[in-house]
Amino acid sequence: MEPIASSPFNRRQVLRTAGAAAAALAAPGLVFSQAGSPVKIGSLLPRQGPFALQGEATSLGIKVALEQAGNKVLGRPIQLVAYDEPNPLGAQQNMQKLIQEDKVAAVIGGSNSAAGLAIASVAAQAKTPTIISAALAREITGKNCNRYVFRNNAPPPVYARLLAKQMLPMGKKWYFLVGAYAYGQEAYQMLKAELVAAGGQDLGMDAAAVGTTDFSSIILKIRQAKPDVVMLGISGTDLAAFLKQYNEFGLRGKIPLGSLTVADEELWSQTGISGVMGKYWHFNNPANGAAEKLLNDAVMKETGHPASASCAQGWVCTRMLLAAMEKERSAEPAAIVRGLETVRPEGVPGYYRAWDHQFITRLVVAQVRDTITDKYDPVQVLNSSMRMADFEALYGSKEEIGCSMGAI
Repeated sequence: MEPIASSPFNRRQVLRTAGAAAAALAAPGLVFSQAGSPVKIGSLLPRQGPFALQGEATSLGIKVALEQAGNKVLGRPIQLVAYDEPNPLGAQQNMQKLIQEDKVAAVIGGSNSAAGLAIASVAAQAKTPTIISAALAREITGKNCNRYVFRNNAPPPVYARLLAKQMLPMGKKWYFLVGAYAYGQEAYQMLKAELVAAGGQDLGMDAAAVGTTDFSSIILKIRQAKPDVVMLGISGTDLAAFLKQYNEFGLRGKIPLGSLTVADEELWSQTGISGVMGKYWHFNNPANGAAEKLLNDAVMKETGHPASASCAQGWVCTRMLLAAMEKERSAEPAAIVRGLETVRPEGVPGYYRAWDHQFITRLVVAQVRDTITDKYDPVQVLNSSMRMADFEALYGSKEEIGCSMGAI
């Protein structure tokens, strides 16, 4: 879902640059909205590149949440200030613009780990409440956690634990295909850890560069290795190309596939897909509540297709942000943070854990249907009976996470 190596910036470079640029933002003097004036909310989501479709869907989710709130919070109109997230440096620069020039009360954004880390670093320095919508990097709510930064999506260890529960009964000899970038390597480490803990065997690993179009040599190696399961840590066009060629080689349905995460936008654009995969949310999950169904109805009315997981991410972030402001009766930064740490809005499927700001929600494990009659409904949910307590255990303890949260 997030091939972060497509950018020329690595994590260390991004954080160093973001930290230096954000220092100026930490100075006092930011003027926040007064009574009757609009409450400004910023968004940083991609309008170009490999995540453009997800960015568009997340923006739609934000729009639906604002419309459901009557485009008001605290009795005041809401002004959404939206900028592109073209790459980590561009995201950092636009984050600075939102804070310095637009003087937003809070920000939603971060479609991938590199951009998410850059945005989070600026947010922490400027003390601007920010919800990272989709980035998976563990550092966001781990060693780099901060009182002003919240994360909506789950990190790789959570998806790995969830997926392993489904895949291990199929066999304990796994072959791995992951991306040759940070997300892919982290996916490999987390999935392999689950396999080894269960006494399984790693039959091999291949790392594919972003933009790989020919997977034939890797598929031949997989066929020769005869694994029980093939585990994937690739995404976007790479995942689409692999699934197409896997089907053409006649392996679809013969050697089960497991994918750490997948976006609906990736599934909807493909044919011949197969496998079991982790998802943030699914529109027809039997566990969905009435508010989630209303979200899907609103998206169906506007677009003609169901709400995607990316759309749900935008909706959840916005619902949580508005609820936090209403709970604290304030759009001031510290008040928003306190609200996000404690609010439990009706209809939102989760909450932010106060000690690391990780959103705890019921993730989905889905399996591609044997026969797909609707391209927008290619999967069925396998874990709808899991309770929230079951999910909470997957997100890890304080000792595992390594977050040391500072003061507001």
